[in-house]
Amino acid sequence: MLPATLKCHLPSSIVARLSLFLILLPLLAVLAGCSTHASRTQELLATDFQHLDDETLLLHYYEVEEQIVLTEQRHSSPAVSLGFGLGSYGGRSSVGAGVGVSTSVGQPESGADLRAHRNRVRLELQKRDITP
Repeated sequence: MLPATLKCHLPSSIVARLSLFLILLPLLAVLAGCSTHASRTQELLATDFQHLDDETLLLHYYEVEEQIVLTEQRHSSPAVSLGFGLGSYGGRSSVGAGVGVSTSVGQPESGADLRAHRNRVRLELQKRDITP
């Protein structure tokens, strides 16, 4: 015979830790994506494009173009974040939730740096009589 109500026999500290883990995991994934975006921008800016062959230079030009679009989209759109939390203290437990909207204030100069780099690459392409 089954009991009328089923109870969770896990201690509340384990449930709180599991909830925290489930909240932090997506946050870590987002932060890893931001890190990749910034490192790709720095990689493109550090490329010595004058020593690239014609095909690689043209490919580099298009990669810089794509990174400019990604950077500008990222800085122009607002970010919406949701947060949930569970906690317990003694015999009491609580649940919290929050919603936030923000616009990114990071490094607006990275888009300008990429555009300046793209212009230098474009001049190099013109010197070689290559049209993108």
